[in-house]
Amino acid sequence: MILLIIKSYLILLVSIGAGSLFMLAIGLYFIFRKPPPSRKIVLPANSAAQTASLGFQSADRSSEWHDLTAISGDDIIATQLDLARAYIESGKNDLAKTILHYVAEQGSASQQQEAQQLMIQI
Repeated sequence: MILLIIKSYLILLVSIGAGSLFMLAIGLYFIFRKPPPSRKIVLPANSAAQTASLGFQSADRSSEWHDLTAISGDDIIATQLDLARAYIESGKNDLAKTILHYVAEQGSASQQQEAQQLMIQI
């Protein structure tokens, strides 16, 4: 009877051990495998003509940079003014006043004047 119990537990332990080793092997494979080589897409020489035929036009790059500069917020005070306007439009006047006070202290003369006009509107 005891021999039967030992055999059944031994079989159970061996199967759990084999499964654990299998899972360890799979894990090590995924950890240490080499990444697939990167594939570079080579465009044909007439790709610019194909792009133009599809209706895409190359835009003036200087206007794109100007747009990106405006979006990225290079002028923090101008961005703060825009944020204050948005707060005024959404009815959050207290937040707008806080920002406008900051602009009035830190901004240029034109920005300070605009901040004063917005504070009068509130």
